[in-house]
Amino acid sequence: MAAEVSLPALRQDACRRVPDPPAIDQVIEDAGRQRLAAYYLYSALLAGLLDDDDLAPARWPATLAEPMGRLGLSRLAPRTRRGLDAQLAPAEQRTLQSQNRQSEFAHLLVDLINRRAFGSLCGDADSVRLSAQGEGRGQDLELMKDGRVIGSCKVIDHWELVAQHLAGAPVLTEEAQAKTAPTGTQRVERQLKETGISHAVSLSADIAVNIHPLGAAVGLGTRLVRARIRGGREAAGSLHDLGQDLAALRAQADRELAELHGGSPS
Repeated sequence: MAAEVSLPALRQDACRRVPDPPAIDQVIEDAGRQRLAAYYLYSALLAGLLDDDDLAPARWPATLAEPMGRLGLSRLAPRTRRGLDAQLAPAEQRTLQSQNRQSEFAHLLVDLINRRAFGSLCGDADSVRLSAQGEGRGQDLELMKDGRVIGSCKVIDHWELVAQHLAGAPVLTEEAQAKTAPTGTQRVERQLKETGISHAVSLSADIAVNIHPLGAAVGLGTRLVRARIRGGREAAGSLHDLGQDLAALRAQADRELAELHGGSPS
């Protein structure tokens, strides 16, 4: 059994190994981008953009390599399935192993869009559904209005939006969207300056919603970490409130049961 090492000795060893460590802000930023990189690969695998043997950057298709490079994710991305699995929840690992994962991705996308996870739909559409024709990579989304099909787009073209959503990346707020109200060149320039949304991404594919994937915004990784922390706190608060509600219901049930027993004949 190895002898215990003191904290000062560990600190000394760490300083020797890394004489110029990064600042804590950079560590947080990289942690956020590392999570985003993992979910880019996860979503690309689910959508059929990437095969299981193509996790190495040299094997990425241009559709994946371009945003990974633009967002500074390439150096942080897992190189193996084992490395990717370490970033995913157990349920997500099981989904990757499913033979029907492209179908599961398509149904997930429909659910997210119809729940307005990405905001409003394009044009006058009020919902989307999967086309009855086409499977897997070629499957289409149909945009619906009052039960009628008014347009269509490819399921696979939404992979980046789904990746950012699953990673917990913050989306544009209504206030940020309001700031981009001007049209034409002024609108595009302000959008790029304030949100980092890529003009290339915005025009590269037709998608079913008005919001587009976030581009190379400064501090994106830090914002993702903060969003995850905020989401965790909100979830914890919701569980706390639920616990209080259940405790109140139990107390009420105990009182009613006691009254029932007290009023019953002996």
